[in-house]
Amino acid sequence: MPDSFKKIFLVLLLFPLWGISQQSVLDSLQQELATHSAKDSVRVSLLIKTAGEMTYSNPKEAFPLVDEAIAISSETDWIKGESYALRQKGNLHYVMGDDLAALDVYQKAQHLAESIGDRSLEASLLSNIGNIFADLKQYDRALENYEAYLTSAQKLGNVPDEIKALSNIAIIYNDTKKYEEGVANLEKALKLSKQEENDLFVAAITNNLALAYKKLEDYPKALLYYQEAADLAHQIGNKYIEASALNSIGMVNIILKNYDLAALNGRKALDLSQEIEAVEWQADSWKVLSEVYEHEGEMAEALHAYKEHVRLQDSVLSEEKKSELTRKEMQFKMERQQAEAEEEIKRQHLVKNGYLAGAILLALISIASYFLYKRRRDALEKRKVVEFNAKVAETELKALRSQMNPHFIFNSLNSISDFISRNDIKQADEYLVKFSKLTRAILENSEKKWITLEEDLELMELYMQLEAIRLENHLEYSITVDEDIEPDNTLVPPMILQPFIENSIWHGIAPKGNTGKIDITIKKKGDMLLCVVEDNGIGRATASMDTKEKSSLGVKITTNRIEIINHIKNTEGSIDLIDKKEGLRVEINLPLELQF
Repeated sequence: MPDSFKKIFLVLLLFPLWGISQQSVLDSLQQELATHSAKDSVRVSLLIKTAGEMTYSNPKEAFPLVDEAIAISSETDWIKGESYALRQKGNLHYVMGDDLAALDVYQKAQHLAESIGDRSLEASLLSNIGNIFADLKQYDRALENYEAYLTSAQKLGNVPDEIKALSNIAIIYNDTKKYEEGVANLEKALKLSKQEENDLFVAAITNNLALAYKKLEDYPKALLYYQEAADLAHQIGNKYIEASALNSIGMVNIILKNYDLAALNGRKALDLSQEIEAVEWQADSWKVLSEVYEHEGEMAEALHAYKEHVRLQDSVLSEEKKSELTRKEMQFKMERQQAEAEEEIKRQHLVKNGYLAGAILLALISIASYFLYKRRRDALEKRKVVEFNAKVAETELKALRSQMNPHFIFNSLNSISDFISRNDIKQADEYLVKFSKLTRAILENSEKKWITLEEDLELMELYMQLEAIRLENHLEYSITVDEDIEPDNTLVPPMILQPFIENSIWHGIAPKGNTGKIDITIKKKGDMLLCVVEDNGIGRATASMDTKEKSSLGVKITTNRIEIINHIKNTEGSIDLIDKKEGLRVEINLPLELQF
């Protein structure tokens, strides 16, 4: 997978000294460690090298090694050994996803490297810190570090470091959609890698070049580079790069409608990704095969492949959302620490100037106190904003996860399987088309804060059509929009009604045992939009405790979303649950937001 491989290459560039881990090298280092017990620089170097070889295979077990290296270096006052050991410890934290801990250790190592004038180590740490800023999507700061790294590598005549710097700069440009600049830097890095005869770097850079040309829609050139990367990766035995490139070849051939080639490369990629247990790339391989089977009219095989893609991709997306939430939390902590540090520096500066003021000491203290108070107040306000933004991010992530829960996906796929087993191909095909359309629309809208009322109601109608099929048409519904509302110009938060419709279907109508009905009404109420979801189900009074707990989760998430909108828009949106003699009425008040 091109985008995933980009991250692998970024991590590889963390290690400028010892290259790629091999079991024979690790065994040899461990034997040397066992025979050399003296607490000296030789043991420190062995500990650091051994930890480096274990970085990808067993990073947790490598921590005691670098801690011992740090302790010995500190006891013997060997600053160079301590700085290199700290850098290796930062590498371990980074590979395990603890970027904040990695940044702290890298900065300590950088301070020591500066104290002894080790320019090469300083340069590599610039790159590593740049990687963390890139992960946090602080692209300007990442680019600043990479360019400083490039300048240092060129001054020192260190070609491998120059290759890494150019490659990382290219990744930043590609991430920010500046593909021409990205291609230019990758081509420079590729030329130098070939001169150095470093096949791993050549394969990695070639694969990223192919990705850039794919983004530029230059598919023939993208295919050419992907094939070169796959062939070279196969030659050097790197199955990660080979599987990534083969998947990408399959995807590009689907775009070009070369389905036979897409199937061939998709199957090869699947075999390799299963062998190395790369879940994300397995998901991509199944996606390629699903589209090939669908084009060939083999609907049962297409369905099986798509189910495998959804199953694997669901776990990948879940991890990505967790990583995104962690990234936002880390960014908040870093901003808070930075603000506090800057505030402390300013405070000390003001105090120092106060002592030097002399005759106007009292006046300067008064002015300084006022500005200090104002800055502290502003810092507190800034902290509150950051905390609120973190809450927004967390709530939005929860809402996204709740919008399309895995039970609905797999129940729907099982329904399709049931239709096929009963030879009801027409019904299965109709259901699959609707389900694919709904899933695609939800994913497209997942990052949007507002969509048009027309789009949202179309999604709700499609959702209810699918549920009606699953309930064997024991569900009726109606959607009414007042004439003074323009659905294509009125904006609403995406999927804001879905939790209440789902509750009505599964906790109100389904237990009823006969045909139920849901009425959705949209009205204008002053400067607010009133959305009503009303059903004739069993109601909350007769619902089980388990049902109430499940239904309350969606209400809680939606309530949090509305509270955030109220805070941002300074409005009074609300949710009211009204019990009826038969069923439940939900009234959602939203601020009236217009597109034009």
